[in-house]
Amino acid sequence: MKTLLKIVAVLVVLVVVGVTVLFMYIDSIARKGIEVAATNALGVQTTLRSADVGIMAGTFDMQGLNVANPAGFQTAHFLNLGEGNVQVSLNTLSQQTVELPYLKLTAIDVNLEKKDGKSNYNVILDNVKKNESGGSSPSSPSDKKFVVREITIKDIKVHVDLLPIGGDAAKLDVPIDEIKLTNVGSGTDGGMLMKDLVPTIVKAVLAAVVQKGGDIIPKELLGDLEGSLAQLKSLESLGVGMTAELGKGIEGIAKGAGEAGKAVEQVGEGVKKAAEGLKDLIPGKKKD
Repeated sequence: MKTLLKIVAVLVVLVVVGVTVLFMYIDSIARKGIEVAATNALGVQTTLRSADVGIMAGTFDMQGLNVANPAGFQTAHFLNLGEGNVQVSLNTLSQQTVELPYLKLTAIDVNLEKKDGKSNYNVILDNVKKNESGGSSPSSPSDKKFVVREITIKDIKVHVDLLPIGGDAAKLDVPIDEIKLTNVGSGTDGGMLMKDLVPTIVKAVLAAVVQKGGDIIPKELLGDLEGSLAQLKSLESLGVGMTAELGKGIEGIAKGAGEAGKAVEQVGEGVKKAAEGLKDLIPGKKKD
């Protein structure tokens, strides 16, 4: 009997120690899990400054999610998130699919740029495509899946480089007040893996740029972005509903964008005329 009591006492001590260690390191474990999942899904280094898990309250808060730019691009990041807040349905934590009533994301900053015929968003979306086709590390049947009933993304600023030559005149800011996604993960088999959640948010932001940027962004860039998104699983096919509200004061931005678009066309025409003029200077070359 004494031996049995000793064994029980040891087990109780181990459980208490295990729970204590879990509470001590749960924040860093959650932060590392998000960083690894997002890095694998997007193909670029993703870091999270801090995470705060409220186990008893069923909440999760994070600050400073930073998605790096692919190599060769100049802006400081592709995407930066200021703050995120999540509510968890505690009764689903022990189940295979965890339900999140809401996820709120605030202050997202995105840079879209082109260099040497390539764009940073195409590099990111190519990695997402590889992930969707099973090219990244395979998931385990025991991996938790998630269904998020509502994702609200507020205060989004998208910065677009219109010309590869750079300069302030070639830059355009597109503010988006709010994006709402509903039933994220409900259209997939048993929910959405964590590694698919960040790419879904990236796709939603870029889809909002396509939806709302028709009068603001030059058609060539907009068409390129739309074509890249078309190669991925659509939000609708994942059972996701989406609405987006463009930023206020957009009329002035649209006017400026129209002038920038004309500048782009004028540069193109100038290059074309210069090429025509060179034909007279090259032996054997005649005008068509």
